[in-house]
Amino acid sequence: MARSQTTTLSFKTGETIFKEGQKCENMYLIGHGRVKVFTNFSKDVEVILRLANDGFALGHRGIRKARTYPVSAVALTPTTVNILPISVFEDMLRANALFCYHFMQFLAEEMARSEQLRKNFVSMSVKGRVALALRINADVFGFDAKDKKLLAHTITRKEIASLANSTYESVVRTLGDLQGEGIIALVGKKVRIKDMGRLCALADCSF
Repeated sequence: MARSQTTTLSFKTGETIFKEGQKCENMYLIGHGRVKVFTNFSKDVEVILRLANDGFALGHRGIRKARTYPVSAVALTPTTVNILPISVFEDMLRANALFCYHFMQFLAEEMARSEQLRKNFVSMSVKGRVALALRINADVFGFDAKDKKLLAHTITRKEIASLANSTYESVVRTLGDLQGEGIIALVGKKVRIKDMGRLCALADCSF
């Protein structure tokens, strides 16, 4: 990716990077920051499809016949993003067969993972879904540099509900249950994973 072909933009916490239904004009690569990718099933129902961190690609779902983004992306923390015009990206795909092949593999892997997550969320109990949401949070955003069990960034209770296909009230109650069982500890709005093994057993992390 030629530096002269990209533009770097900064987004504040809560700012929209691109919106569902918006014309697909760019591909995005996160330089530094944290992002949620989601869709709205209705005006009041948000479903988080993916969490993204440094180096993650965004916007590729818009490369389709409709040429619009089927999802939205919002910065969870101050975030810098490298932007590549979609026309340049498509030229790269046409010109480089190996790059096109790797991009196809990336899409297939993401689709398979997304489908498996949806299946897991449908079949699991609320506790399992919340545990899986916490595991995804840990996998993508990692742990605090000084406290190796404290999530580096804990998504909000509402976002956990959106990711776990649950309600805010159920998430709050389940987090309390997990804390009572010694699996996690609630530190204000943050979460410390005290027993990752037991959390994974609940979350069915085998996939």
